[in-house]
Amino acid sequence: MAVIKPFKGIRYNTALAGDINTLVSPPYDVINDEDKIYYHNLNDYNFVRLILGDEFPDDTDDNNRFTRAGNYYKDWIKNNILISDEPSIYLYQQDFTLNNKRCLVNGFIVSVKLCEYSENVILPHENTLAKPKGALDATIENTQANLDCVYGLYSDRENTLNVKVINKYLNLSPTIDAIDKDNNHHRLWCISDKKDIKAVCDFMADKQIAIADGHHRYETALKYRNKVREQNNPIHELPTDYVMMTIVNVYEKDLLVLPTHRIINNVDPLLVNTLVLNLEDNFDVIPSKQSTLINDMKNNNAIGLITKNAYYTLKKKDNVKLYLNASIYTKELELTVLHTLILDELLGIDKEKLAAQTNVTYTRSFEEANDLVKFGNAQLAFICNEIPVKSILDIAAQGEKMPQKATYFYPKLLSGLVTRSFNN
Repeated sequence: MAVIKPFKGIRYNTALAGDINTLVSPPYDVINDEDKIYYHNLNDYNFVRLILGDEFPDDTDDNNRFTRAGNYYKDWIKNNILISDEPSIYLYQQDFTLNNKRCLVNGFIVSVKLCEYSENVILPHENTLAKPKGALDATIENTQANLDCVYGLYSDRENTLNVKVINKYLNLSPTIDAIDKDNNHHRLWCISDKKDIKAVCDFMADKQIAIADGHHRYETALKYRNKVREQNNPIHELPTDYVMMTIVNVYEKDLLVLPTHRIINNVDPLLVNTLVLNLEDNFDVIPSKQSTLINDMKNNNAIGLITKNAYYTLKKKDNVKLYLNASIYTKELELTVLHTLILDELLGIDKEKLAAQTNVTYTRSFEEANDLVKFGNAQLAFICNEIPVKSILDIAAQGEKMPQKATYFYPKLLSGLVTRSFNN
């Protein structure tokens, strides 16, 4: 099953680089244009220069944001802006507040051996899009490093690793305590003790890991591994055979998946105008209001719908069956119901159109979804409930996948806490 190893993590030397809070950034895929400028101006060594650098009109194949990222990374290591640890794994804690409740999520940052999905060791849970992979290909090629973590889930119902390893380190001062823009703490403890490392590696030896977030990163690393092995035909393991991953116990009590809502556009107006009527064959269609929609959805275990002039909850009727060749975990998933019975059957948005991103965009903000429809910038919005974390592992273990943009783990893993170089 999963092969876990320590690695020589490369971290900021704050004595030269500056305050850690000016050096870290969110991952590239949640940085908007305004944030990009903010992080570039925050510190000359801010991590955004590696993962989402500036682009210029005169960029060439030999001088572009990816080649500059590679040069930054090499120069920062050479000049001790970035320094190397001894072989270690890292305890990573996110400390955040949501709905006035303090939440703590603990995990480990480790090096995980790459496996093809067909090996049933590393399990994907959702389909990916082609576009983000191109940038990640160029980044890994030019930096020769894992800059960001894949986010993985494992099962430890008895909290074995909390008892054996985690609790001991939580009583010690962290190696890093960084605070993001949302005032969330991200703490890192460097674990170099061989017994503690062995305890984690041995525990994971018979475990599967489901990818919670970072499918594109994982598939890019896998593709690069294959490329390097084809070029070198090695008989031994290579650094590129592994990927940096944050692994978290699916039974962490505060682990949270926020919903991602679906925004609909470019659909035949006739299908949109007759949607509510057509929904009544398979759903109880119950009128709601903007102020109560979220609560109505939760109370009824129902999907939310925003149209130009109204709000509804949509609860699948008990006698309606999904005729899919899939497990009960997938069939009972709210997003499966939405994508199968509504997007595909009633609006004509099939898998090909989803992959092409011609009709569906995504937001995590109810307010944004509502405004897009009400001000005429979208035809419809489907509002989703939170997905139970355990269902991700259950579905992945069946070899099945959720639709794109099914999950959003909050908070996102912070970028810049530690990196993994292939040359270290």
